[in-house]
Amino acid sequence: MVLIIGVNQPWLSATVLTVSLAVGVWGTRSLTPALATLALAIPTGLSMLLIHAPHGTQTLFGPVTADGLDIAGELTLRFAALIAVLLAAMANIRIDELVKTLQTSRVGHRLAYILGAALQLLPQGRRTVQTVRDAHRLAGTRLRPLNSVPRLTVPVMTHLLTLGARRGVALETAGFDLPGRRTVLIPVPDTRAEQVARIIVPILVVAAVVIAWLS
Repeated sequence: MVLIIGVNQPWLSATVLTVSLAVGVWGTRSLTPALATLALAIPTGLSMLLIHAPHGTQTLFGPVTADGLDIAGELTLRFAALIAVLLAAMANIRIDELVKTLQTSRVGHRLAYILGAALQLLPQGRRTVQTVRDAHRLAGTRLRPLNSVPRLTVPVMTHLLTLGARRGVALETAGFDLPGRRTVLIPVPDTRAEQVARIIVPILVVAAVVIAWLS
């Protein structure tokens, strides 16, 4: 993301978008990341057109300007690349491994738990919504806008709050608030190549941004 914003070149945004879509599709074995990127990029692109297309200096036809279209296209491409990077990362990062790694790092187990709980909330909510829908379908109950709050929203929120309360009890029993560093039974594999990449990649990104700004 830093590279896309720092360099700010359409060819780079297009390259990152293509690579990220490929990585996301490969990680999920489905077209979901590509479709999600498209679903978010289309309304953003339309809003960019409304904002920038009429306010250029080179009139193309009517109120539409050529340089305004260029700006709208570049901004939409950059936005799509940023979204694709985020979705590709989410598709290839396992939440449990991320939390385990942060738990044993200098970040601390409290922040690791907060991050893990936040990342797991959406999948848990989605599964709970599907479970409640299936229960109503088996009972022969039709969900309508007028009854969706008591029959869908309330059960989902109640279930999620109950899970949070149970998790809090389990954490207290496990000594979550006790001081000291944490260890895990099975550490997340950390290869030499990954260790080197964590050092080299940020350096290359910063160097690329500096070169782009100086050129």
